[in-house]
Amino acid sequence: MTITATGTGAYRLAKPNQFVATRSQFDDLQRQLITKKKSETFADLGMDRSTSLDLNNKLSTLDGYLTGIQRADVNLKLMTTSVENFTKLVNEMKSDARPGSYLPSSTGRSAPQVLAEEKFKQVLDMLNTDVNGRYLFSGRTSDVEPVEGFSLIMDGDATRAGLKQLIAERKLADLGTTGMGRLTAGGAGTSATITEEAGDPPYGFKIAAASTNSAALNTTYTAGPPADVAVNVVGTPLVGETLKIKLDLPDGTQEEIVLTARDSATTGKAHETFAIGPDNATTAANLRAAISAALSNEAKTTLSASSAQVAAKDFFNGSSSNPPLRVPGPPFETATAAPAPGTAANTVIWYKGDDAAGSARATASVQADQGQVVAAGARANEQAFKVGLAQFAVLAAETFPATDTTSGDRYDALTQRAGEQLGFPNGTQKPSEIIVELGSAQTAMAQAKERHTSTKNYLTTTLDGVENVTTEEVAAQILALQTQLQASYQTTSILSKLSLTNYLP
Repeated sequence: MTITATGTGAYRLAKPNQFVATRSQFDDLQRQLITKKKSETFADLGMDRSTSLDLNNKLSTLDGYLTGIQRADVNLKLMTTSVENFTKLVNEMKSDARPGSYLPSSTGRSAPQVLAEEKFKQVLDMLNTDVNGRYLFSGRTSDVEPVEGFSLIMDGDATRAGLKQLIAERKLADLGTTGMGRLTAGGAGTSATITEEAGDPPYGFKIAAASTNSAALNTTYTAGPPADVAVNVVGTPLVGETLKIKLDLPDGTQEEIVLTARDSATTGKAHETFAIGPDNATTAANLRAAISAALSNEAKTTLSASSAQVAAKDFFNGSSSNPPLRVPGPPFETATAAPAPGTAANTVIWYKGDDAAGSARATASVQADQGQVVAAGARANEQAFKVGLAQFAVLAAETFPATDTTSGDRYDALTQRAGEQLGFPNGTQKPSEIIVELGSAQTAMAQAKERHTSTKNYLTTTLDGVENVTTEEVAAQILALQTQLQASYQTTSILSKLSLTNYLP
């Protein structure tokens, strides 16, 4: 009899690959249940791998946009807050420092001036704001602290002149050697004259006009340059009649000297009135004295304030590539050449950041979308900041001694000009313009963020369908496979117990 070997040994040989494959499938399903992923590699996704790669690339790009937007949004919010605080300080200063509020003090500085110094320091600190070492108001040079410190700006150092020195130099040049703003008061006999300095230097007063309402004062104005005024006393002026002289000042403002005729028996301020004499020559002599007193007083008050304003403006217009203008000298009182740029070696450069041409906003950008770049930069030397800093600084720099009889008028002249500048006249950049521009950038980025977030959610859902598994489905497959394996193991176990002796009688 022939016996064929078809027992358990043959079964084990026939089924090993099936057991291994089933066990491997079971292990993979368990991995899917834990990781929620269909496969560990893109290759194992089969035909879905190209879809997965494309969706992942799109999501990575969106994440890049969203990260850039988030970082820029923090910077923009800080910049906006800083400019809003700057605006608040400006408005407070405009309210505090006003004409008619001068009160003599032992220090020569009023309370608003002390506040101006503190506000100035606050603004300097604000403009040096940084986030993780990136200075927000330095333009493209975000690794450079944009603004120098208060002491250096005001007082300079051993080799470099600060703002106070530039103001002092400019005042000397504007006042001239006679202290009358580069004008000369003269005349003889029955005449009185005012003459500009020969050569038309760019300093001091410039005579704009002269007029009178008195038939006794024959007044002639010659435009020049040099301009001059000639007054010939041809009769006896009436009490209350006036001579008016208009003067242009270096900061673009204009003042008018008004000299009023008074009876010789009365008194009046020497720079505002002139006594009517018993004859034309005496009246002319009194008029000459009044003109000299008026020019001297105007030079010490309005011209001094105007001069300080010009020096402060020139100082804060300075930058590394464009140093502040300075009066050539010494001597400064006789300077005739126009102000020329100083150097980084002899003049403090208050702003150290980027000062290249172009918009300050364009100095930093955010790629908000494939075709959308949002400008989100700022610079401490933007015009609005320079105007505000100049006014804070000039108020902090000036002193008004109680012993100086012109301090009150000079204080009024300075605060009037400061108030006008802090109102940011037409043609001057306003802080609100910066806030609007920064706000527009925030709005554009917020809209891009909303768009990207919506797209990302859709792509993520789509990618989940390609790469991820459903827990319930995998669990059901595991259960089915587990039942199949158990049945196979049971069958194998039963067959493994069979032997030839089971078939022998």
